[in-house]
Order: sequence, then C-alpha cells, then structure tokens
Amino acid sequence: MKRWQIVTMFLICMVLACAGVWYFEHNSEKKEEQRAATQRQHIYESILHSYSAALTNGMTRDQVEDYLRKRGVEFDDICCLEQNDPYAEITKIGYERGPWYCDGYEVYIGFEFRGLPASEEAVDTLKKVSLVSLPDNCL
Repeated sequence: MKRWQIVTMFLICMVLACAGVWYFEHNSEKKEEQRAATQRQHIYESILHSYSAALTNGMTRDQVEDYLRKRGVEFDDICCLEQNDPYAEITKIGYERGPWYCDGYEVYIGFEFRGLPASEEAVDTLKKVSLVSLPDNCL
C-alpha cells in the first residue's frame, strides 16, 4: 500500500469516528431534552390538578380572583380562549422552547368563565380550568 493511501484511509477513519461521536452525543441530548419535557408536562398537570381541585365549576369570577390574590398568584385577563366566551383569567406556570419560527410557548393555567344572566348584570361563573399554551414572538 502506498503512503498516500494509508494517509487517506486514516483520514477517512477519523472523519467517520468523529461523525459517530457527534451522532451519539446529539442523540443523547435529544433523549435528555425529551425526558425533561415529559417531567415539565407532569409538573404542569400537577399544578392544573391542584387548581382544579381548589376551584370548582360554578365559582364566581370574584371568588376565583380572590383565591389567586390570597396566594400571591399573578394573573391576567385574556380574551376568548374559546370562541364567544367572556374574558378568561390566565396565570403563567412555565415556558417551552418553540420551533425555529417562534421563540417558544408560554404555558398558562386558564380559567374560563361563562356569563349567566342574573337580574340586570351578568354573573361570571367558572366553566373550566385547563392548560393553555400561547406562542411567543412567532413570525
């Protein structure tokens, strides 16, 4: 075998070895990322469960807001989690990385209300407590 053939074979082997190492590292990072995402999802569901247990359907908006204020939970109004619904309340519980066209997704607990007629003014009662993901800075 000539010297240039030996050098070429050596370089090819080095390139293949480096590619293999990169592949296994990259693959293990993806698995770790998936494992972490699953753990975060379990945490989100646990938080959802605790809110769902404490805040039952039929509670008024004022009762829900008082509950959140007493626990020091920041919340905000958002329009229409579902079509034709009154304003919902949301509280941020997490953040997930997004695809290339978005910075990510903010994860909230959403408190959806239904307006029920009661004499002259509407009384909002809690309809549903759910996980809500809203995109952040998307194209």
